[in-house]
Amino acid sequence: MKLTSQQVIEIVSAFCAYFAVAYALNTFLPARFRVQARYGTVAAGIALFFYGLHRYVDEHARAVDLAKVLIAMGAALCVFYETQREGMRRPIAERWKRFVGVALGIAAILCYFNGFRFGYPKYYHRWDQFHYYMGAKYFPEMGYDGLYKCALIAQDELGLVTYTNEDTGRQVRLDMAKEVRHPDKKIRNLGGDNLLLPASEVLAHPEVCSPNAAPKEGAPVPAEARAHFTPERWEMFKRDVQFFRTSSDKGYWEDMQKDHGYNPPPVWTIMGKFWADLHPASTRYLQFLASFDILYLLGTFASLYWAFGWRVFSVAAIFWGCQASAPFYWTGGAFLRQDWLFFLVLSACLIRKRYFKLAGASMVYAGLLRIFPGLAVIGWLTVAGIYLVRHKRMARTHVQVLIGGVLAAAVLIPVSVAVSGKDSYRQFYEHTLEVHDQTPLTNHMGLRVLIAHKPGTGVESGRMKYTKDTKLVDPFEVWKRMRNERYAKYRWLAYGIIAASFAAFVYVCRRIRSLWVAQCLGQIFIILLSQLTCYYYSFMILTAPLTRLKRQIEVPLFGLAALSQFVWMASYWNDDKYTALTAISLAFCYYLLCVFSGRPMPWERRREPAAAAAGDAGDQVVSKA
Repeated sequence: MKLTSQQVIEIVSAFCAYFAVAYALNTFLPARFRVQARYGTVAAGIALFFYGLHRYVDEHARAVDLAKVLIAMGAALCVFYETQREGMRRPIAERWKRFVGVALGIAAILCYFNGFRFGYPKYYHRWDQFHYYMGAKYFPEMGYDGLYKCALIAQDELGLVTYTNEDTGRQVRLDMAKEVRHPDKKIRNLGGDNLLLPASEVLAHPEVCSPNAAPKEGAPVPAEARAHFTPERWEMFKRDVQFFRTSSDKGYWEDMQKDHGYNPPPVWTIMGKFWADLHPASTRYLQFLASFDILYLLGTFASLYWAFGWRVFSVAAIFWGCQASAPFYWTGGAFLRQDWLFFLVLSACLIRKRYFKLAGASMVYAGLLRIFPGLAVIGWLTVAGIYLVRHKRMARTHVQVLIGGVLAAAVLIPVSVAVSGKDSYRQFYEHTLEVHDQTPLTNHMGLRVLIAHKPGTGVESGRMKYTKDTKLVDPFEVWKRMRNERYAKYRWLAYGIIAASFAAFVYVCRRIRSLWVAQCLGQIFIILLSQLTCYYYSFMILTAPLTRLKRQIEVPLFGLAALSQFVWMASYWNDDKYTALTAISLAFCYYLLCVFSGRPMPWERRREPAAAAAGDAGDQVVSKA
């Protein structure tokens, strides 16, 4: 970035004008209006900041990454300053701390949204919504394996189409049949080895999807594998495929079908299919579907504010907005991709507010939406198990949580079977847990990634940098095979780490009574026991509630966010990048266990200040038993 003298003058002038207006409002407005004016000036400052990024910085994405680092480090400096003032017995007024904390949180949330430069037009994620809108809407016909095959066959039947480009208003002619029959056309083989395969192999048997195609002689497809579409539903499917193709450029569309398909559990399909069935695919409707995640995110932060107060809300917003593992790039503008996060966080909030049955139901729903959030239940089970051993009975609150969870499962599972089909859970297990979960992805994170990644140079290391081979049908075939082989060789090490971590977790939980504390600490098992794509690591927002009891966690949490950005910017190859992000995330979870173990860290005082607890009667961490 190189600024001209005119641009420098513009920036300095805007800076001076902003602070002059802010000073005037704070000085001359009546006292009853000053609080609103301060928040207004902060909002205006944030807007001007992102406008400046848009106007003066060429690499907008890098500028936003640096802004996230500055916000996280600035928040850490504010905590240091607050501690210094308390040591001087000149504490900062609570209203100023709340003002700065909430302002930084809002700035971080805006950074998460890339300063409203989304990277794709009209705020809906075509790639994601092609999978989740189409996958849910036509799940009874396609199951988990048919999306790419049926989209290919639908394009072949559509042939030459004429449509109006939404951006230019011009008529465009596109020969879809010619496009899919190109010799280089490939799709992901979702129902087989999960590698890429030539489109010609699918087009040879259109009867697997199309009710209009008759089985061909020579190699007929078994009856059970043939189309489940009715003619009416097939025509509807073809119209939706045409929309997604004509709203995307050719390269982007072809890359969509090299992803890994539609993978959520049947419970997610309940709401996914309900909303997808209401309207054909269109720009307006997909924008409407994309708005649901904004509401879920607002609900997540509102729940934290309600249950834990402004400070936890601010810490959560700063960390979530500034961390690099789960940026907007992957799921922004998507369709119901933040529902699990809302219900996972809500369960901790409901526990603290003593709505135990609702908390159990919320946790079960989160687990049934994405499976891995349910691993945080290990925290609940550990505390409940320790209580049962000590008292020879279950605590009343634990029973209430159990009742809520069982009732939620008793409702959700039968409904999901009715919507998705009686064999949907078998399909989910075979496709997602057996095939998809065993296929290494370049943006995977988790203990399995740490074990399977080998530092070094050369092909023998198995790193993407040295094993990617564009001559193969699937360029990452060698990388995937070597990663699986390495994990199989060192699986025993993973089991040892999991066992030792669980022993340490039980040791820590011997002092814990609050289920929400155990749940937040239990996030470590999500890293240890699951292999997730990076964008699900937003679950680490569960750390924020712990800062209500242990203020010393705040600065390291902000440091984790800033460090993750440096890892993101310093690494080019995804396997190196996400291995490093996994390592620092897991190390931070071990740090949390140390903090709650009851033993002071080497650099801390033997006795915590009373203010550090910052809890109330509902936050009983240390067991009296």
